[in-house]
Amino acid sequence: MKGKLLSAIKYLLFLSLGILILYVVFKDKDLDKMLEDLRNAEYKWLIFSMFFGYAAYIFRGLRWVLLIEAMKYKATASHTTHAIAAGYFANALFPRAGEVVRCTSLYKVTGIPVNKLFGTILLERTIDLVMLLICIGLSFLLKFKELTAFFGSVLSNDSPGEIGNTKIIIATCLILMAAGIYFFRERLKKSKLYQKVINLGLGVKEGFQTAFHMKQKGLFSIYTVLIWFMYFLMTYICFFSIPETSSLTAVDGLYIMVIGGLGMIVPVQGGLGPYHAAVTLGIVSIGLTETAGITLAVLVHTSQTIMIIITGIIAAIVLSFAKRKAVLNEASETPSV
Repeated sequence: MKGKLLSAIKYLLFLSLGILILYVVFKDKDLDKMLEDLRNAEYKWLIFSMFFGYAAYIFRGLRWVLLIEAMKYKATASHTTHAIAAGYFANALFPRAGEVVRCTSLYKVTGIPVNKLFGTILLERTIDLVMLLICIGLSFLLKFKELTAFFGSVLSNDSPGEIGNTKIIIATCLILMAAGIYFFRERLKKSKLYQKVINLGLGVKEGFQTAFHMKQKGLFSIYTVLIWFMYFLMTYICFFSIPETSSLTAVDGLYIMVIGGLGMIVPVQGGLGPYHAAVTLGIVSIGLTETAGITLAVLVHTSQTIMIIITGIIAAIVLSFAKRKAVLNEASETPSV
């Protein structure tokens, strides 16, 4: 009961943070102009954006199959892709829940241990972080002035007092958490949770080791590049939906993809709020208006949210049937007494 209450409180806090940031983004802006731009937007480009977003899922699914095969297990690209879609759908509702849903969804269909699947996901996250850093590095080389202006806006001393208070609260919580772990470490070692963490750690270790035993490292690298290329196209194609951003270049697309990715790091449901704020600041640093930035952020975020919902529902249905089929196959293979 207490765990559910804490989960509910955490959920509401993250959601409130996102709504607060969204309120600050929209406050005192020309909403009439933004609504007019949204009405006149060419939505065909958003359909392409949704297509590229789902293509990233497919390449992630294909890449995940390689990691799973390196651990001597088997999974189809269809199952891994749908598990990934289910994970992103869960993330849109509950921050950082997607990894758990993704692993448990595939486990129910294939029987692959969750801790080992989680290890492969941590490996993926590490690689994705490296790719993000590479993209940030390219942005610094190609858009140094704009990226410097963006970070200057984010780290400005003119930030509202609420942001400073939030940093103090976060730091205090981290200190209290560390102190609690230290003083109760012996009791924690005897708990079932500690044993679960140890087992999870062993599975994670094996997941990381798969990278060294993988036979198709070249194909793995190609899938990784294609995933991030789809992210780029997913953002860049939306530039053509409104006149203000239609003349921006592919380099601008890379820059805004990076800025939006940084906004999505904030653990808020579906990036609601932080993504809009980041993209708006990014567009302003390029030299366009805040209204254009907000409009673009709404178009990109909304189109991807719709894609996540649709593919998440489809994934739930497909995986449900696959789980039922797996159970029936297991029952038919069990010898009768």
